[in-house]
Amino acid sequence: MSPSTPNVLRTRLNRLALGGAAALCATVLAASPALAAPTVGTAASLPGYGLYPESITQDPASGDLFVSAYGDGSVLRLPAGGTQASVFLPAGADGRSHAAGVKADRSGRLWVSGGTDRSVTVYDDTTGVRVARFHIPFASGGVNDLTFGPDGTAYLTDSFNPAVYRVTPQQLTDARTQGTDTALTTWRDLTGTPADYTQHSGLNLNGIAYVDGGALLTANTTTGALYRIATDTGAVTAVPGVSLPNADGLHYEDGKLWATLNRTNTLVRLTVSSAARSVAQDAVFTSPSLEIPTSVIRSGGHLLVTRSQYDKGGPFGAGTPLPFTVAEVDGF
Repeated sequence: MSPSTPNVLRTRLNRLALGGAAALCATVLAASPALAAPTVGTAASLPGYGLYPESITQDPASGDLFVSAYGDGSVLRLPAGGTQASVFLPAGADGRSHAAGVKADRSGRLWVSGGTDRSVTVYDDTTGVRVARFHIPFASGGVNDLTFGPDGTAYLTDSFNPAVYRVTPQQLTDARTQGTDTALTTWRDLTGTPADYTQHSGLNLNGIAYVDGGALLTANTTTGALYRIATDTGAVTAVPGVSLPNADGLHYEDGKLWATLNRTNTLVRLTVSSAARSVAQDAVFTSPSLEIPTSVIRSGGHLLVTRSQYDKGGPFGAGTPLPFTVAEVDGF
């Protein structure tokens, strides 16, 4: 999704003091002139000690930002014009112990993936009232990230079952009318395709992005492979020449794809043609000040990145995290 940014949010971001350390690793460019190293600052503070922020999204209409918390399942809201987030959906909402991908659609709804609770729940993004809830048709799994097609159809990855799910606008309407949990539709069974990961025991499909022209791009965290899935035929192909080990969140906008590589504190930028008929990596940026980045969006000319700190008492290692924040990256 490529949200436009209201002027008020653009003004807020432009006046933020960067405050953070400059990049500790130079940007690597392929066939491009040398550029100044990106800078990393802090865009917002997140309240709470066990959050481990996972995903970030922006409401296209209001400019409000929402951040999901892997640590307790809560969702935080950062109003346009502010730098301090507050709780929007409390920990444990709808029985959710983790919150993975979070995305705001263009109709004032917020979609929250529940990870290993195998659900995605849809809320009114102003009131927080639940609109609908879906569960995968498997006894175990992990609904991870999601993206929207131009007609509002949601596509969701599962990190443990070889499937991509789909919720069309009509299915959402039906689920809302029904008022009870609804089974997610397996839109693309990946068994036997290049993206079949039944042979891998680690975290598999993770970030996903709709690309202009009718294709999805999704990455396998364990193998680093990037895949293209045609939205009309469901055809699955591996993208040659691209490797994204530890890939997490993806963000597409105007022919560019940004990827977060969590364990290595890395952002990658790729150039993508219409319908992802070709994809080429053109820049890499690594800095410990990213603090295990798990998602990225572009807003007002900046990148906003969740600093998960998964290596400080989270799923990647023991320790005590610093106060949680959202990073702002300029020049990438």
